[in-house]
Amino acid sequence: MKHTLQVISISHQTATLEQRQALQLSREEATAFMQELKAAGLVEGVLVLTTCNRTEVYYETTATETAAVQQALLRFKDLNAAAFAPLFTYHSYSESTLYYLLEVGLGLRSRVLGDRQIIGQLKDSYRLTNDLKLGSPLLHQALQTLFRAHKRVHNETDFRVGAASVGYAALERLTDFFPRKDFAAKRMLIIGTGQMGTDIARYASSFGFKDIVLTNRTDARAELLAQELGVQHIAFRNYTQELNSFDVVVSCVGGGAQLQAAAFGEAKGKRVLLDLSVPQGIAPEAGQLTNTTLVNIDQISRRTQAVLVTRQAAIAAVEQIIAEETEVFSLWLQDQPVAQAIGELKTFFAEVLGSELQKHISPADNAAAQAIAKATLDRLIRRPAGALRTSEGIAREQLLQAMQQLFRTAPSDKQITV
Repeated sequence: MKHTLQVISISHQTATLEQRQALQLSREEATAFMQELKAAGLVEGVLVLTTCNRTEVYYETTATETAAVQQALLRFKDLNAAAFAPLFTYHSYSESTLYYLLEVGLGLRSRVLGDRQIIGQLKDSYRLTNDLKLGSPLLHQALQTLFRAHKRVHNETDFRVGAASVGYAALERLTDFFPRKDFAAKRMLIIGTGQMGTDIARYASSFGFKDIVLTNRTDARAELLAQELGVQHIAFRNYTQELNSFDVVVSCVGGGAQLQAAAFGEAKGKRVLLDLSVPQGIAPEAGQLTNTTLVNIDQISRRTQAVLVTRQAAIAAVEQIIAEETEVFSLWLQDQPVAQAIGELKTFFAEVLGSELQKHISPADNAAAQAIAKATLDRLIRRPAGALRTSEGIAREQLLQAMQQLFRTAPSDKQITV
């Protein structure tokens, strides 16, 4: 049976925010879905990546087609297959799946070029897979390849320099006013939970903020996001009553009346207002309040544009690293039949040696016998292993078949396809 690494994906490149949200999986749902796939015999190993921008299922299989996993996911989420099936992309060969994983994990396919969060999200997904004992050789090798490639991109290119998203750059801008180690003690209000507000809410906890409050014109939307992220929310009609209690206020609303300076009251300490709204959501006069600094979206955007130029210039270098790491992965795939054959031959020799030693060696000499057996086994395996490892193509296939016939070892059921 041939083992392949495959993936199904729905992402911001193919689906709307509402469609992506319908397929998002909580940690508990991802756990249940992966266990369901394993129990049904559809996968040997599986990893689920689910973020606001994508839901993807990476898995090792011997026979399962991508359509079967896609259908299983849609059934699990109780969604209409006819409506959602066209939104999926997939890869069904190991090398192309690995190449796609590297593009995703390194940020080439992110909504924000070079997104830093995605590698952490993949690490979390991989940790869950391992905790559930749902890993497999191909999955493990693919993720280790990704982590190595990520380190190379960080060390060898400028692709990770700076912050390219407005939300991430806005949070980085706060380090100009507060030491990052103090973020946990600062109270943050995010006004508006559209795409920008949602991104900042997700990023904020990774920056160290603990006291985060959300508000939105549609209260239910803020409440739902707050529950998902484990933060607080406040009714939109009431938030202005508490404005002066926040150290950081982030405005992400589009349209509506501007927040006037008087609404903020007297700052209890240093206060930063981030106005990321278009048109402006906070009156410029608010920046003149005591202990208050106002930063608008134009100031943030100038930073992000420079970063994007740098990252775009580094794309070719990142793609070269992906190509090199995919080639290494491909060579590893090609070597797997040899490694398995050597293991089978070693097991055969060990069984023969063990059987003969039991017949002729007394229990008192067992330690010496084991040492002799190990040395003999190493000598016996060295020459055939060397011949197999240095062979290629048809010659390698002939050697593998000859070994199976001579020593009656069974053909491996773990052939791996690229």
